Parts: sequence; C-alpha cells; structure tokens
Amino acid sequence: MRAVVRDRYGTPGVLRVATLDAPVPGPGEVVVGVAATSLNMADLDHLLGRPRVARVATGLVRPVNRSVGVDLAGTVEAVGADVTTLRPGDRVWADLFDSGHGALADRVRVPASALTRLPDDVPFDVAATTPHSGSLALQCLRYVGPVRPGERVLVNGAGGCVGPFAVQMAKARGGVVTAVDHGDKLPFLRELGADEAVDYTRDDVMQGGRRFDVVVDIADTRSLVAARRCLAPGGRYVLVARRIGSFAEKALLGPVVGALTGVRMGSFAWRPNQRADLDELAGLLSSGALRPRVDRRYGLDEAVAAFRHLASGAARGKLLITP
Repeated sequence: MRAVVRDRYGTPGVLRVATLDAPVPGPGEVVVGVAATSLNMADLDHLLGRPRVARVATGLVRPVNRSVGVDLAGTVEAVGADVTTLRPGDRVWADLFDSGHGALADRVRVPASALTRLPDDVPFDVAATTPHSGSLALQCLRYVGPVRPGERVLVNGAGGCVGPFAVQMAKARGGVVTAVDHGDKLPFLRELGADEAVDYTRDDVMQGGRRFDVVVDIADTRSLVAARRCLAPGGRYVLVARRIGSFAEKALLGPVVGALTGVRMGSFAWRPNQRADLDELAGLLSSGALRPRVDRRYGLDEAVAAFRHLASGAARGKLLITP
C-alpha cells in the first residue's frame, strides 16, 4: 500500500509517500479502502507538532505516529475477528483524530468502533470534506444553543476549514449571517449564503459598535472584552480554540464575564468522531442544507503541495486528496 508519512515534525516538506506492507486487521479492527480524504488545520498542527505541549503525548523530539490525515471516506475491504457491525463492501466515514490518523493512504487500518456507516446518497468526495471540520462547526453551534430565525450571527474567520460549515448551518437554521475573513474570500463567503461578507482588514465588526445575538469566533483574534462588546443583550459567544492560552481565557473567564453581564461566553470541550454528529451531518448533506466546497483536488503524490496551499490560508473551501 501507499501512504503519506512523516519521520519528524516540520513544514510540509517533511512529508513523503512510502510503500508499506498491506494492512491486516486484528481483532476489532477493519481495513478501509480510502476513496477520499481532505485536509484540516488539525492536520497541519499534527504535522508541525503544535501546540508544543501536545508533544508529551505525540512524541517529545520525534512523532511517535508517522501517519497523516484524519478525514476518511471509503469502503470496508476486510474485517478482523469479533467485528460483527461491518462487513466488506460497507461504505463508511470517520474523523481519525483520536484513532491513529492515517487517512492519507490508499488503505488504512482502524478500530471498527471508529467507523460510521455512510448513506448511499452521499458521495465519497463530499463526505471526505466533512467529519472533522463539520463536527467542530456542529458542536460550537450546539454550545451556543439553537439559532433562532432572524438572529444576527457573526462568524469570525469564516473562510477557513470550519467557517464555511458554520455559515451554512447558521443559515439553514434561519440566522442572518455576517461572515468575516480576508477580502479575497468575500465572493466565496457570499456563495456560501452569507447575508454579509466583511473584510477584516478594512472593517473591524467586533469593535465597530455593532451587536450580534451569536458570535462564532474561529479566527480567535480578539480579547474577551472585545468579544463581549459586540454581543447583544442575552447574546452568546463561542470560541473554536486552537491556542491553549486563548482556550483557557475563554473557557475559564468567559462564563464569569457572561454571568456578570447577562450573556453567555466560553469555549467547548470538543469531542471528535461522535456517531450522532456524523449521522446529523449526513442528513444535512443528503438534504442539501450543507454543500461543502472543494477548492482543489490532489493525488497522494501531491500531498506536499496540498499542505502548502492549506498553510497559505488562500484556500476557498476544502482541499481534497484522492488516492
């Protein structure tokens, strides 16, 4: 089999395509033929070994796990002993964030418990864009509570991996969405359905006196005080955290500030690869309420180029890799 691997932490140049022995499923395991996968910022963090504190678990000097890639969509090829829930030919998908990574390959061996059945009406290349980033968007909106029709929703950092899902989910629930990102991405944000697209280099909506009922902060570029100022009475703010310091500030101090000022503020404890989340996402994909955008498609041999495009921040939609 062929797989993208890395032998050390570093920029995309450390990646290479290796030829490995074909995987054999052990007890409770399944081998999946990978139809497609996509890149997330979590994949870039995994590659770079950040945050550094995470290296306590992933390897202090060199990564213990050489595998790369979390979004998985494909077909079961073989099952190990004791696996009764799946059989060869089943269509499955997963977020392998806490199941060993390894989706950037033509085959991957994973625990059967990590896999969720994929409905026949969801194409593999659509499914592959969704498990990781879609689940993050779903859980952050769940944290702030139901978005009611007509509520003003601000998505800060809307043009990355998670933001497009948050914009579409908020619109599907009746929100009036203001999407913020770099000016080059404004047409893309409008295509997603945003009612308003704002260039953060020209207009700081979080400090301009405007008020929102819901703020989904993916960019994480403002302090807790600045975030509080842009909330309407009874508003709700959630951070999709990538930095430990920011997560600690919002998760620990946010509820205190919110309780004192009549709003809700904080972050959430993300739980990857929840079957109920994937089933809900499958329903949104099947209904057309969620339409993932693919910016570019790559093969395994082009993984370095794909990661460099992700790191540039220029992608308008997900980067799809098909073995």
